[in-house]
Amino acid sequence: MKRLLPVALLLAACAPAARPQPVQVWEGSARVLLTVQQYRLTFTVNPVSHALSGTLTNLSSGDRFEATGTLLPASDGAELTAQVSPGSAPRLNAGILGFGVSGVSVKADALLSGRITADGFLGSLRVNGVRSALTLRRVQ
Repeated sequence: MKRLLPVALLLAACAPAARPQPVQVWEGSARVLLTVQQYRLTFTVNPVSHALSGTLTNLSSGDRFEATGTLLPASDGAELTAQVSPGSAPRLNAGILGFGVSGVSVKADALLSGRITADGFLGSLRVNGVRSALTLRRVQ
């Protein structure tokens, strides 16, 4: 057992160190129905698996959503695809005369997709089947 300890320490010293993932912050707007909404997308990307995780904040309403997906490299930038969910948003529980709903999220899930280039992010936010064009610029 004592002989294995120095070998284990040497192997641990040779292992690559975990590098912190840089946080990316993007801000912009989308026309949702008849109003323009301001958004902030904050995320990190695992450089090995290209897995994206972060938040999408609607700055106009103050709502915050969890975003998970991928950021895949492309020839002139990257392709972003993320499922946006309300996470722990309030749930609706209502009933009348024994009929009703229970545990229904007040906020809807969405799909965020688009292309990141040197100029910014051009894509769409699809909520309940309705697609809204989304334009973001990198802040950090």
